[in-house]
Amino acid sequence: MAPVLSRTQWELFEGHLNEAAFLLLQWEHALLSPAFTLAGLAVGLEERLLAHVDALVLGGAPVAEALLRPGLEDADMAILKAAALALLSRGDETDELRVLDCFANSTEETRPGLRRALELRSSPRCMQLLKKLLESPEPGVQAAALEVLASLKADPGPTLGALLAHSVPEVQVAALKAVRVGSEPVDMRAIREAVESRHSSLRDEALVTAIIVGMDSAWSICRRLATDNPAENGIALLLLGLGGDDADLRWLLEKSEDLRVGGHAIWAQGFGGRIESAERCVTLLAHETLGKWAAEAFCAITGLRLEAHQVMAPPEATRDEAARHPRPEDALPLAVPSEVQQWWSEHRNRFRPGVRYFMGRPLTPSWLVEACELMPARRSHVLAQELALRSRGNILLPTLAFSDRRRAELQAAKEILERMPLSRPIQELTAVARYVPRRTPSDACASQPRSKQSSRVLTGRLTVTGLGMVSAIGDGVVTSCAASRAGMLRVTPLEEVSVWDSGDKRLEPTRGHHIPWVTEGFSGLGRLAALATQALLDLLEQARFDKECRYALYLSAPSDFYRLHQDERDGLSQRHALRRAEYRQRLLTTILAAVGLPVIPKVQVLHFGELGFIEALQDATRQLDTGAVDACIIGGVDSLVEPQVVDALDELGLLKTPENPVGVLPGEASAFVLVERGEVALRRGARPLAVLDAACMQAEPFHRLSNTPSQGRALARCAGEALSRGQDCGERIRLVIAALNGDAYRASDWGHALVRLRTDKLLNQAIEWYPAASFGEIGAATGPAGVCMAVRGFQRGYSPEGDALLWVSGDDGGRGSLLLSRP
Repeated sequence: MAPVLSRTQWELFEGHLNEAAFLLLQWEHALLSPAFTLAGLAVGLEERLLAHVDALVLGGAPVAEALLRPGLEDADMAILKAAALALLSRGDETDELRVLDCFANSTEETRPGLRRALELRSSPRCMQLLKKLLESPEPGVQAAALEVLASLKADPGPTLGALLAHSVPEVQVAALKAVRVGSEPVDMRAIREAVESRHSSLRDEALVTAIIVGMDSAWSICRRLATDNPAENGIALLLLGLGGDDADLRWLLEKSEDLRVGGHAIWAQGFGGRIESAERCVTLLAHETLGKWAAEAFCAITGLRLEAHQVMAPPEATRDEAARHPRPEDALPLAVPSEVQQWWSEHRNRFRPGVRYFMGRPLTPSWLVEACELMPARRSHVLAQELALRSRGNILLPTLAFSDRRRAELQAAKEILERMPLSRPIQELTAVARYVPRRTPSDACASQPRSKQSSRVLTGRLTVTGLGMVSAIGDGVVTSCAASRAGMLRVTPLEEVSVWDSGDKRLEPTRGHHIPWVTEGFSGLGRLAALATQALLDLLEQARFDKECRYALYLSAPSDFYRLHQDERDGLSQRHALRRAEYRQRLLTTILAAVGLPVIPKVQVLHFGELGFIEALQDATRQLDTGAVDACIIGGVDSLVEPQVVDALDELGLLKTPENPVGVLPGEASAFVLVERGEVALRRGARPLAVLDAACMQAEPFHRLSNTPSQGRALARCAGEALSRGQDCGERIRLVIAALNGDAYRASDWGHALVRLRTDKLLNQAIEWYPAASFGEIGAATGPAGVCMAVRGFQRGYSPEGDALLWVSGDDGGRGSLLLSRP
């Protein structure tokens, strides 16, 4: 039975839901903003949003029941949307039915949020149920269901014709979008009537659909709408810019200074990419109303990136208007005309008449694919519209979807893109009969991230088959690593030790990452035993144990380095020896008695300090190689939030305080990994989660408090030795789990080591994760906690492709490292 979640853990899950709601709102706004690129969104807002959603998914049924399902009735639309997204991401049929039931009975206020969640995360099962809602008596539900199906490229089936002739414009608009993905023939008369409609959104969608399906008069109607009433037909102006001929370009240039339609005309020319449009934009930069539009279009054509000296502040009246009525274009910069004119005079000779340019380069299919990640997000939707028009509906990029789906569909469309004439007028393409492919509905669910499977031989390899952990941000390894990925923190006052704040001129409690629901009332050995027991129980909950299994238990306990030096200074160095003796005699015994393991470990070993985990791995490898045991449980436990340790850190000048911003924030945690040979794990039906390799140790001849600057020699040797043991490791390492903790001395050590390693062309492409950033300085638990972070990243698919290097550092001078890879 799963353990009961602590109150603090519930608070963290509530935090995940609130953060997901906020980030979802921010991400959706950013999709229409000129201030974000698609690539920037993917690694910024979207990555953080998906981390919180994943944490809610990993909370399982208890979180779904207590938080997510009630969230569907929340008055806050952001919470409702986030709760629906998380429920759909679980991939559970009951939850999908619950969301769809809410959708079917939604109001005008709640329906858009539920619709958006379904667009982002709908399984094939959801899409089949959405098709049934096309027969709903409520037009709003019909329209929303059609919108979802169209966004997922799911054919709505034979009901589309009737919906296209619906009396409600909202349903017709959605039906026109669905026509682009449907395979059933449709009545052109319905589209022709919609093009002539007085309803602007219906007319706009009909015009785009008419061109895609090849309606004979579509382009002439487009020209007529643009010329007869340009102020009411912005989409027609845009289409002339995307795919008009020279005459259309001349007409747009004439309209550029018309205050009623100039913004639309300039916007369209920015996509047309012609040098004539760039010239016209330069003349409009100083215009009070059109200057921003002109600067944006000019940059889109020429590739100019406005620097600080090329941008000026908007007039105060404009700022006030933007504050009262915010729009996406408010974020557009206002260029300094003279600076841009100077730039243009230096670069104009690179551009030729008759060539279509995109971000400063001639527009080709290959450059288009590359530039999709680099363009401002708000421009991507028009580009996707052009690809839909030119491909006759065969390329429908989901620009409002998450980046993994958008990138996958762009890659899938490469073959069509390579043959696409991007400079020919679209009118010429409407003469070509439309090809209607058989479409496979896209599965936008992706609720369970999957790591890539490899064919690596596991025989003789040391594999991880179980994890367990407790931290200040999680009752277990799943919740701890999910919260770490999402950037959640729980830094609280440690009331027992106070420090001086010269700014406020008063004493204040120190701060750290502690776990009161586990350690309240415990100190010393009892506190360590409570932490280790919780983490070990978490491992037992997840790992499959064979009662016939012979296994070893290794634990790394605190090094007591800081208290040792404090005791030595006070002439009480015998205390250190007494504490270690007590740990050796009682710690493992106490933990085993509390846990109640099904089998008594054949081998029980206690190590000390950050390097204890690496020592244990080395010894475990020998035990497994000789066949003395079948599996090994290896872990670490530490608590630096105990008053005596915090006091020692403060006295030694290592604690982060208002007076010392580069010190460490103490934490407490425990983590365990179950390791065994790959063939043994597979034989007993266990699933290898990762491969451990190349556990190495080195040491500096001095310690942290020796006043000797560290030059990273031992750490570089240690990491270099580990990397040399793996085949092509220098190329495969994409992630480093680094034991940086806020201490400038350790940062200097790693910085020097990194310079040495990169001189040998190692770790040039790796990103870094820091356990201390999430859990605080956790001493002897750093190594196993880092392994947990890496393995969970492998399992959930959010760590970079490739292998990982983990390194630990002890202030006593020891350095250790190991390699982790996917099985």
